[in-house]
Order: sequence, then structure tokens, then C-alpha cells
Amino acid sequence: MRISRIFNNNVALATSHTGVETVVIGRGLAFGKRKGDLIDPTRVEQTFVPEEGTSDERLRWSLAEIPPEVLALATELEQQVRADSNFSVSHSFIIPMADHLNFALTRAREGITVDYPLALEVSQLYPREVEFGRRAVALTAQRTGVQLPEHEAIPLALHLVNSQFATADMSQTYRMTEIFSKIFDLFKTAYGREIDQDSMSAARFVTHLRYLFVRSSEGRKPSEDTASPVLLDAVRTSYPKAFACAQKVYLLLEMQFGLALSEDELTYLTIHLARLAKDLGLVE
Repeated sequence: MRISRIFNNNVALATSHTGVETVVIGRGLAFGKRKGDLIDPTRVEQTFVPEEGTSDERLRWSLAEIPPEVLALATELEQQVRADSNFSVSHSFIIPMADHLNFALTRAREGITVDYPLALEVSQLYPREVEFGRRAVALTAQRTGVQLPEHEAIPLALHLVNSQFATADMSQTYRMTEIFSKIFDLFKTAYGREIDQDSMSAARFVTHLRYLFVRSSEGRKPSEDTASPVLLDAVRTSYPKAFACAQKVYLLLEMQFGLALSEDELTYLTIHLARLAKDLGLVE
């Protein structure tokens, strides 16, 4: 690989003989080098392919400002995620993860604390991602010697949530989390009980909502087979309380958040809510 751009002594953009651009990280690998020089492979410690659509300005600023050890840490974390069958990552989160870690480390060294208002909701909705966040905090301490506050697991978890969808916009993830919290409140009001976050039905429901949110936001139609009116009538008759709750969820998503939904979604929402109620031993 040859150097196509140098960001600092430790980070460069290299191009292979096939034209693929890769960010290479390693102590002193670009020291004394110029554009077009060959990369010494023995000095390369970490590599990653920049996310398609990342602007040159954003890439240049991030790679020039973020220390190589933080970039290496973010790369290691993404490698762990991609090796975990529980997650299906649609785009790289190395740059935003490294960016967050860099500021978090700076805050920790300066004794600055930050509150995350969605901490409870994130912990309830994304337990696997929050567990990743906790592992990331522990690995950060091992690699840098700096102990981040435990609550830093929350934004780190949201970076992973965001990376599992096609969008790279974190604001969508925060908005989605707020919506899910409101939906769970509707269930609690309807049934007088909170959803069991550890149940398989809860995990399936959250997964369904996540893809529903992204799909609807992008204006895409559901890929499932179309539910028949007969099925909707049967579901409404069998699960009247779940159907009434699903109607409120349907209206919340359409009117308050502007998501475009089909009547089929009302059927699927009712079925999921009925399963959640059954997990809690509740009857219609």
C-alpha cells in the first residue's frame, strides 16, 4: 500500500494496488514519509476502511485530532462487535466511537461529568448494547489507564444501536429511543404492569419497533407478507385490550412522530403486545 494522505505521524490514508483506500494506524508509520511512499507493514497496528459518504473534511479533522491509541481502541471495539453473532452492523462506527471516546477521556481527566437523560430508557430497551458499553468502558481503562464513569456505557451503547441501521444520524437513534419509551408507557397504562424487559417477547418487540421506525422513516414498505383483513379481525376479537393499546401506539407513531404506517402494522403491533401481556400472566 502507498500513502495517499498523511494525517499525522501515526495515522495515514493508504491506497492498495486495487484502488481501495484504508486508514492505517501505527506508531511513527508516517514519520518522514511523503505521499506516494510505501507503507511499512511491520508498523501497521490497526486498519479500517472509511465509511462511504464520510466527507473528506470530517475524516481529515477526526484523524488529525484523535490520538492513534483512541482510534486503535475504537477499531478493536468494532472488531469485537462484528465478531459477535448477536449484532449485525450495517456501517462502521469507528470514527464516531473514537470521537466520543476522545472527548470522554478528556472529560474524565479534567473531572467533568455529563448526565444522560435517556439512561433508564436505553438500559431497558437495549440491554445487550448497554452490556457492550460496559465492556467498552472496562477496555478503555485497560488500554488507556483512564477510568470512565459507569454511565458512559449509555452513549457507547447508542453508538452500537445506531450502527445497526443504514442511517449514520445519531439524532434518529435518540428520537427512536424516546418513542419506544412512550410506547412502553402506553403498555403500562393499558395493563397496569411494566413490560418484562428480560423476556424474549420484549426483545422481539423492540427489534420489530426498531426496524419499523427505520423502515417508515425511509418511506419503505414492510417486507413481510401482507396481513389479511380477516387476520386483523381475528386479532381484534381475540385480544381486545392489546388491540386497543396497539391503536394508541399506531396513533402515537403516525400523529406525533409522523411515521407512515399501514394497517398491517396494527395487526403486528397487536400480536406483539398480546405476547408481552401473556408473558406477564395477564389475560384479555
